[in-house]
Order: sequence, then C-alpha cells, then structure tokens
Amino acid sequence: METLPSFLGADDPVTSEREAGAPVAIIEDVLGDMKEMKAHGLALRDLVKEFPETGGTLIKALAIHNDTAKLQFLVNRTAQDVKNVPLPISVEDGKKVLDTTDDIKPLLAEAMKLVVEKKPAFENLHIGGILSIVRLDLTVLHDSVVVLEDALINASPPELSETVKEIKTQIGAIFEEVVAAYS
Repeated sequence: METLPSFLGADDPVTSEREAGAPVAIIEDVLGDMKEMKAHGLALRDLVKEFPETGGTLIKALAIHNDTAKLQFLVNRTAQDVKNVPLPISVEDGKKVLDTTDDIKPLLAEAMKLVVEKKPAFENLHIGGILSIVRLDLTVLHDSVVVLEDALINASPPELSETVKEIKTQIGAIFEEVVAAYS
C-alpha cells in the first residue's frame, strides 16, 4: 500500500524540506499574513458594527461567529509562519513586523469595543447560550493571539523585545476587558 508521502512525491523538495524541519517562511510571508489578518479583521469589525440592536438574526450572529473562526485560523497561520522564519531576524525586519502590528492594534481595539457594545443586541436574540458562544470565540481568539505574540517575542531581536512585550500587554488588556464583559 502506498503511503501518503510517497503518493504525494517523497522527492518533492518542499515536502522533504518541511520534514527536515528547515525554516519555510520569510518575513514577507509574515507581513502578508498580517495584511490578510487586517483585511479580515476589518470585515469582521463591519459585521459586528452592522449587527442591529434589535431584530438581529441567528444567521447574522453565525456570520460573526464564522468570521471570528476564520480570523483565528489566520492568526494561527501567522504564528506558525513567525515560528518558521529563520532566526535571528534583523532589526529592520522586526520593525516592519512591529509597524504592521501597530497598524492592526487600533482595529482590534475598535472591534473589541463594538463586541462589548453589542452585548445587549446578542442578548436580544433570546437564544440560549449565545453569550457563552461569544465568550468562547473571544477566548479562543485571544489564546491564538497569545501564541502569535509569544512567537513574535521569541523571534524578535533583543533591541525590539521590550517593544514587543509592551504591545503584548496592550493587546492583553483589550482582550481582558471584552472577555470580562461576557463573563
């Protein structure tokens, strides 16, 4: 019986390289991932913003839930790419990543503020457990963001590590507030 690796082509250099544990990502991959995260975050923010105070539907709530899951996937992929970038990264590349992170941070703060403001609208759906689902989505997304932050801290050159830790603290505070609102 043929194994999956042999079926896929054991001589495939990409497969062999990944199996060997060699880095398979570059800073441009991480920056591209972050750009995609921002675009998806904007779309998710807009879904939350457009969710009506009254008369919301389960379909619209599920769209928010599904988009949150997609964003979590993108965060996880970005974290994996960060972990696969050859180390050490340069200060210049580190600054590019930090600039992109700083660009995403206000969007995250706005989206989380909207989620808190929309809590009564979600309650108005009168669907048992809806707030628990929102809290779970937020917690899982936060956990993924922590993994990304830790990967960024580990990959950062020493000159930038304090800045990365400060950003982690700021983002942690944003999530702490929104998760507390749904607890």
